[in-house]
This record gives sequence, C-alpha cells and structure tokens, in this order.
Amino acid sequence: MASTFGARPIGRTTHSVPPARSLGRRMTVHAAAALIVFAVLQVWLVSSAIAAGAPSALTVAALVIILALAVPTVRIVERHWHHLSRQALASWGLHARFRRDVRRLWLAALALPFLWVSGAMAATDAIAAITG
Repeated sequence: MASTFGARPIGRTTHSVPPARSLGRRMTVHAAAALIVFAVLQVWLVSSAIAAGAPSALTVAALVIILALAVPTVRIVERHWHHLSRQALASWGLHARFRRDVRRLWLAALALPFLWVSGAMAATDAIAAITG
C-alpha cells in the first residue's frame, strides 16, 4: 500500500525530538552555573585589579554589576524558557533556539567580566594620566 505522505526524514521523527518540558529546567541549570562562573571570574579579576593598583571602589562597581545587571538578565532568560517549555511544542527549531541562547549565556558569562574590568582599568589609568 502506497503512502501519500512520502518518506520520513531519517532522524527527524516525532519521537526523536526531545520533550520541550525539559528545556525550562535545563535553562535553569545553565543560568545558575553561568551566573556562578560570572561571579567567580568577576571576583577574581577585581581582586587582581585591586592588587595591581586599581581603586577599591571597583569592588562596589562589581557588586552593582552582579546584583543590578547580571542577576535580573539571567532571571529574564530563565523565565522566558520556562514559559516556552510550558507553551511550545517540541520541535527542532525550538531546540536550536535553546542551544543559541545557551551559547549566548555562556559567552556573556565568560567574556563580560574580562571586558568590563579591563575597561575599568583603562579608564582609571586614563584618569590618572590626565590628573596626575
């Protein structure tokens, strides 16, 4: 008996798509781990910068960045994926978006502490050169 639907693509059957419900929990794990890595990198870089002669006000700026910027941003991403995991159907496109957001989250967690601490050090060096 012939089928009118044609052949199924290999590896793309409905059963091989992971469930969408697990994406919210998986994003929570990634978000928590990325936030911990971000905070640890930031503390390490700020303490190294202060040991190199940066002003101690840099610690206050680091705390503000963690509490006012990093935590709410990660929480927004986490809520978004919890909402999607409850509302969306499992599909390869949804999982591709998940992988893209996880890559962005980890890239930000690993790169931003280096960028802002080096920028703060450059700014303090420029201010010291101008004033002194």
